[in-house]
Amino acid sequence: MKQAIVILHGMGEQIPMATLNSFVNSVWTLDPKLVSVSKPDPNTGGTRAGNVSWAKPDPRNSSSELRRITTEQDKNGNYTDFYEYYWAHMMQGTTWEHVQTWLRDLLFRIPPKRVAHAWVLLWAVTLIIGGLTLWGLWPKAEAPAPWVAWLSALGGMAVSAFVSTVLIKRFGDVARYVKALPPNVAKRHQIRQGGVDLLSRLIDSGDYERLVVVAHSLGAIVAYDILAQTYARYNKIGGTGPQPERDALEQMIREAIKSGGLDLDAFQDQQARTFTEAREQCAPWIVSDFVTLGAPLTHAEFLRAESHEDLRARQRDRLLPTCPPTLEYDGTTKTHHFSFSNEEQRQPIDRRTPHHAALFAYTRWTNLYSEEKYILTGDLVSGPVAEVFGLEFQDSETDEKGVLKGIRDIAVLPKLDAAGNVDKDHRRSFISHNNYWAMDKGTEKAPKPKKGPPPHHIEELRNALGIAE
Repeated sequence: MKQAIVILHGMGEQIPMATLNSFVNSVWTLDPKLVSVSKPDPNTGGTRAGNVSWAKPDPRNSSSELRRITTEQDKNGNYTDFYEYYWAHMMQGTTWEHVQTWLRDLLFRIPPKRVAHAWVLLWAVTLIIGGLTLWGLWPKAEAPAPWVAWLSALGGMAVSAFVSTVLIKRFGDVARYVKALPPNVAKRHQIRQGGVDLLSRLIDSGDYERLVVVAHSLGAIVAYDILAQTYARYNKIGGTGPQPERDALEQMIREAIKSGGLDLDAFQDQQARTFTEAREQCAPWIVSDFVTLGAPLTHAEFLRAESHEDLRARQRDRLLPTCPPTLEYDGTTKTHHFSFSNEEQRQPIDRRTPHHAALFAYTRWTNLYSEEKYILTGDLVSGPVAEVFGLEFQDSETDEKGVLKGIRDIAVLPKLDAAGNVDKDHRRSFISHNNYWAMDKGTEKAPKPKKGPPPHHIEELRNALGIAE
């Protein structure tokens, strides 16, 4: 089998291939489970230092700065091609005007509980900077002492550097992408269209049986949008035969709504079987997995909508795909489906076409996050997404609402136990947002030997990718 993995970088002034090279090193080169260590190195014929890959120009990247990284054959006979969707160059030209509108919107909205402390801190910093600015402009009877003037100058330089380096060059990307204001619309379209074009070229090439999309930080929001738009192009089913696996998945969702809970392991296993069935019926969609790392999608009601109610309304309207997907009532079968049919006589098991927002019927979603505490440990940007992008339902008898959670949230850096506490063999990590594939950033209390098992977060990432499945 030949498969492709596409990674999207996060915010900031990223360097082409930097994200991809470090990612491939962690999930391919240094994974001894993928290729037998006794197999000779294909480059030298001697003892291997790691799994081998090669960088090759590929026109599907649409950039001479990028390369496709292609691997040797793994133990199960798979070949893997790694691609980077690079979009940082499309965000050049961000100014303070772009950022201040977004910041003003954040300051004057009530935040979700889990980021309330960060919102209070943002207000405090804003008030301090505003107060110091007014103090500096306020007329004074006599000139301030020299040390006061020096401190004021240094403070002004620090504020200027913070605005330029952090707010504009980093969070400016967030401000411009998440807000559909007129100055941002062209950039948003350009970024999404580039990603849709890349995935479409990979799908249409016919070279791959499976495609995995991995995204870090703001790239997770970008990737989610790209997947939603690309799937709307490819939500087709070929063949004429019955679809027992699709029918079983729909039945599983319907039963979960009645019971109020979803068995995540069973759900993801059924997603995989539904994906395989669709491929056997010549469906063009090949994205089997979506893996998010440090995803701000956990704050979607704050970043992608005007309120929690607005977010749910967008999901019900199928603007934002949910996992499990939204169901619709079929007057012929007298039940709910995420698929439809134009046949007059039909049974639930018969051939049906998924609707345009049924992406996560066929694509499993795994989300790795780092629990934040006191802002300086863990990852404030990240968090669980299963509740936010799960399928909201309402009990027909009690009118109580609930959410079916079809996304696998995995806490890493540090690992959490079943009760949500830090695992006894792990410890908290200092600002872990950029460490999701860093081999030297484990939070295990005991140091890892060089030839021992990988850090917890690396092991979970490798499991989510399933390179040797």
